[in-house]
Parts: sequence; C-alpha cells; structure tokens
Amino acid sequence: MNESPKTGENSFRNILKSTSIFGGVQVFNILISAIRLKFVAMILGPAGMGIAGLFTTVSTTIQQFASLGLNLAIVKEVGQSKDDESRLADILAAIRPMILLSAILGALICMLFPSLLSSLTFGNPSFTGSFMLLSGAVFFSIAGAALMSVLQGLHAIKPLSKATLVGSIIGLIVGVPLYWLLGINGIVPALVVLAFSTCAWYFMSLMNTLKVSASQWHKEIHLPLLKRVLSMGMILISNDLFLSLVNYLVNVYIRCYGGMDEVGFFQSCNTMTSQYSAIVFTAMAMDYLPRLSAVSGDNKRMCEAVNRQMEVVGLLIAPIACAVIFLAPFVIRILQTEKFLIATPLLRLLALAVVVRALMYPLGYIVFAKDNRKLFFWMESVGANLLTLILTCGGYHLFGLNGLGYAAIIDCMVCLCVYIVVNHHLYGYKLTPTAFRIMILSLASGIAMTILCFTLQGMILNVIGVIFLSILSAVSVKMLWTRIKS
Repeated sequence: MNESPKTGENSFRNILKSTSIFGGVQVFNILISAIRLKFVAMILGPAGMGIAGLFTTVSTTIQQFASLGLNLAIVKEVGQSKDDESRLADILAAIRPMILLSAILGALICMLFPSLLSSLTFGNPSFTGSFMLLSGAVFFSIAGAALMSVLQGLHAIKPLSKATLVGSIIGLIVGVPLYWLLGINGIVPALVVLAFSTCAWYFMSLMNTLKVSASQWHKEIHLPLLKRVLSMGMILISNDLFLSLVNYLVNVYIRCYGGMDEVGFFQSCNTMTSQYSAIVFTAMAMDYLPRLSAVSGDNKRMCEAVNRQMEVVGLLIAPIACAVIFLAPFVIRILQTEKFLIATPLLRLLALAVVVRALMYPLGYIVFAKDNRKLFFWMESVGANLLTLILTCGGYHLFGLNGLGYAAIIDCMVCLCVYIVVNHHLYGYKLTPTAFRIMILSLASGIAMTILCFTLQGMILNVIGVIFLSILSAVSVKMLWTRIKS
C-alpha cells in the first residue's frame, strides 16, 4: 500500500518527529561531552588534546576491525524480529558468542602489540604501557557498542538514551579527576573508565528491557543466523575500518609534519563540528535508514523518501552550521581555551563542510538500502576514503590547518555530485525542484556566512551576521512549518 504523504512513515511530520526525539537525546549528550572537552583542553592543552585524539583514533580503529561490522547488522536483525520472541531469542543466542569474541580480539591486539602501536602512532615506544592499558577501553567499547545495537534494534529509545547519558556523566565525574591528578598519563585510564561505565549501563538497561532470554545454542538453527549477520557485517566493516584507518593516517601525517599541537587543533575542531552535527546525523542513522529500507523495493517511493529527508535536513542544518560559523570564536572560548583560537578559520571551514555532508548523507544510504554490496565496497569503502586521504593530506601540505577545511569541503562536494549521478543512473533518482532549491539555499547560506566571517570583523561582522542568521532561521522555520501542515 502506498503511504500518504501526510500520514506515512516518510511524511514530513514523522521525519521531524523522529529527528526531534533522537536529536534531543544528542543535545544532552553533547552538553556532557562539551564539559568533558573543556576540562581536557584546560588541563592538558593543545599537545595533550593531540595525544588524547591519537589514542582515541587508535582505539576506534581497533574497535572497527575487531567488531567485524556486527553492530549495524545486529540492529537490522533485531529490528526485524523484535515482535517475534522465539526468533529474537535465536538471534541473541547467535550473536552472543561473537560479541564476546570480538571484544577479546580487540583487547588482544593492544596487549600483544603495544610497542608497535606506540612506535607507529607517536614515533617512539614510550607509550607502550598506555597501549596495554588501552586494551580495557577497547574491550568495553566493543561490548558496549554491541549492547547498544541490540537496544537500538529493539527501538528502546528511553533506556538507550538514559544509558548513554548516565555512562557519559560517570565518565565525566571519574575521568576529569584523572586528568587533573595524572595529566597526560590519565588519558588512557579516563578512556577505560568511560568505556566501562557506558558498557555497564547499556548492559543493565538491556536486562531491564529484554522480555526474552537467549535460547540454547543449536548448530542447525543458529549457525545460519550467525553466517548471515557476519556476511552483512563484513561489508559494513570495510567502510568503517577504512574510515578509521584514514583518520589514523591523517592524524599521524599531521603529527609528523606539523607537531602534536596541530593534531590537537584538528581534533578539537572535528570534535566540535561532530557534536553539533550529531543532532541531525544521529537521527538519520537511527531512523532514516530503516524507513528507507522499507521502501527500497519501489524506486519511486524511495526517491520520495530521499527527497523529503534532504529537504528536512537541509532546512535544519543550514541555520545550525551558520550559527557555528558566525560564533566560532565564542564556541572555542566556551568549549576550549584561548590557545585554540588559532583554529577559528578551520572550525568555520569544517562547519561549512558539514552542510554539504548533511545533504550528501541521505543519498549515500541508497546503495546500502538497495543491498548493492559490490558498489558499496568500491564507492564507499575504497573510493570515498581514498579521496579523503589524498585531499586531506594534500590540503594540509599545501595550506596548513586551513587546508584541512578546504579538503573537507571539496571532498563532500565531490561525493555529493557522485551520489547524485550514480543513483540517477542505477535507480532513476532525481532531485525534485523543491529539494534542489533547498539544497542551493543551504549551500549558498553556508558559503555566504563563511565569506562574511573571513572578510569582515568587529561590529560590522556582528551586526550583519546577526541579521543574516535571524533571516535564515526565520525562513527555515517557516518552510519546515509549511511542510508539516501540507
């Protein structure tokens, strides 16, 4: 049955409702992360931020490799079976040993190769002990992410959000004193505390949410389920692993040619842009993909879903990104320290790149929803990540810190154009005139605000910036309200 534009799952009303629910959860998490980031910046400084960023990048890369791409595969399997208790019990039985084994594998990598990881990351083996301790953070992060995936598949929004928030608060309360007492040596213990507290709350939330227990293992029943989850996971891990590897190589490249302070500047700007954009991107990751998958068999309905998502995302992200571009020095003073003000132009450029990335994401999900595994691997895992690596390193080599921002903008623009062309050729996707106008409005507003901030200063910039941002926000709200009523 075709859905009504007004009442269907992909209606503007439901898209905005889902975005507000998931976005609201992210706002609270962002506040906690911002407080933690502020303390890290004050206590450790730019160099300490750089070291913390490298440890986090290494940890994430190992997690992506060891988790075998299970997380999103678990979300899909659990989500399809959440109303069938018998099948859900079989799925839990199939994935339980893989969760434990993947967490142990990640921990073993840190335990067995600490000196190598220290030398590759920092150029010397002085952090060997820290990498051995990092095994605890990797273990609990992998286990926690898997537990979170089960909650996400069950659509247990309240327990999921509460567990995430409580875990972050505990990590803040316990982690910050470690920075204060131990300095740089407290970075890895703080990561362990954060990973453990989050994992523990996910586990307790899952136990309180699940109405069924994992069934007893039967090879004939559970092995096919496990193979299907692993098959899907191996496709997903290719992209996640390549992405983490690229981030790792970029950070090491900056450390080698610019020093640890510049790694810290880059990491802090990435963290700040990721925090505010997560309000929109998390909603897409948790809500948009299931809706798109449900209509992926019908190209017409799929195109309608994509264009509606692009309209909503474009209208939401434009004023948010422009506010960050305009208020960049203020944001840095609040979330960092004045030492980080040198990175103000980079933060503005990365905020502009987020506008393009937000418009790109709804298109990027099409290939995955269509289960086109070969194209997903070559376009997303290989092509997109190779492009990011080349542009980022090249941009930094030519233009320094600002080159990282230029590279991010070009990278996203190229991917946006490729997605439009590929999806049109394979699935008949076309931008509607309305979606195209909103895309142009979002891009033009971001570019205009960036030019204003790079060419003006003082009271003139403040007056024009406030007027520009007010008009853009009013236009976005009016257009969103019109779509809700239509």
